[in-house]
Amino acid sequence: MKRSLLIAATLLLTSSVWGQQALGPGTGLVSPEINPDHSVTFRLFAPKAVRVQVTGDFLNGRADLTEGKDGVWSFTTAPLTGELYSYSFIVDGLRTMDPSNIYQNRDVATWTNIFTLSAEQGDKGWYYETHDTPHGTVSHVWYDSPKLGSNRRLTIYTPPGYEGGKAKYPVLYLLHGSGGDEDAWSDLGRTAQIMDNLIAEGKAKPMIVVMPNGVWFNKAAPGAAVNMFQPTFANSRSQSTIEVEESFPDIMAFIEKNYRVAKGYANTAVAGLSMGGRQSCMLSLHYPDKFGYVGLFSGVAVPEGNEKAFDAVFAAKPKLYWIGCGKDDGIMVNSRKLKAFCDEKGYPATLYESEGGHIWRNWRVYLTIFAQKLFK
Repeated sequence: MKRSLLIAATLLLTSSVWGQQALGPGTGLVSPEINPDHSVTFRLFAPKAVRVQVTGDFLNGRADLTEGKDGVWSFTTAPLTGELYSYSFIVDGLRTMDPSNIYQNRDVATWTNIFTLSAEQGDKGWYYETHDTPHGTVSHVWYDSPKLGSNRRLTIYTPPGYEGGKAKYPVLYLLHGSGGDEDAWSDLGRTAQIMDNLIAEGKAKPMIVVMPNGVWFNKAAPGAAVNMFQPTFANSRSQSTIEVEESFPDIMAFIEKNYRVAKGYANTAVAGLSMGGRQSCMLSLHYPDKFGYVGLFSGVAVPEGNEKAFDAVFAAKPKLYWIGCGKDDGIMVNSRKLKAFCDEKGYPATLYESEGGHIWRNWRVYLTIFAQKLFK
């Protein structure tokens, strides 16, 4: 009996040790390393490689790493400004992740490593980081959509103090772009970090942020969906007999039933990027009395053919009709066209023109600006 217990204990200890070994101690390298001057050093152990490069949104193209001792390659950037950056390594022509960096995210179907850098408090990178402030909660919930005939997934941010309180909160419905899903704004857009920091500073009102899946035939993000959906830009635009504005009341009904919502026009906002910007525009046209705040980030519906619908939108006197677009973005043509139409009609629409194109770097800024203007 004692021998059996000893063998069992030995096996348990051995399996525990091997289990820990399977987890691994990491690579032992620091990569990326943010230096005091805000430059960043990347390192990769690749002793058999002939050429190692890094590519990222802080570079024009690719940069070569230099091989040092013990097979460790390295590269240091010029000083960078505060921002969330993404990058990948290319080893002998093959793109690979940084094994020393556990931080990564997915944009459509591509994974990249990421890091945030803050050069000073209050810069863009600072708002995308987590600080010692009260934090909200990010939840993934499922709701029934009778219009689409399916059970679907939402990502929901509730502000600090929601769980233990009784207060009702205004709602921002935040829509993703082509190829995205209900995880896009929370992962790529840093919604929770932006909202936590703005609320802590008193720059934004505490609010609920609802991030739905806007692809009509996809129920949830990869890993949560049962249909093994593979996201692409093209299949987000597949033709549907049901437009998003037709099924959107199912989302609103679920939120208003299950969350402490301050209902009504003055307490409801809708915004989105790219495809989600156009959907937000169409939702405002379809329900002119529902959304007192509308944000169109690199996505609008053109005024031609929609003149009467836009008249109805502004007849309801929205608190804010805000358009954001990059100067290098192909959507800028239609954004300016919509702004000119509103100016001609005397409608109070705001057009914010930023540098750059159709990128998350702009959309995170637009959310940061737009959120500060809501529900005041």
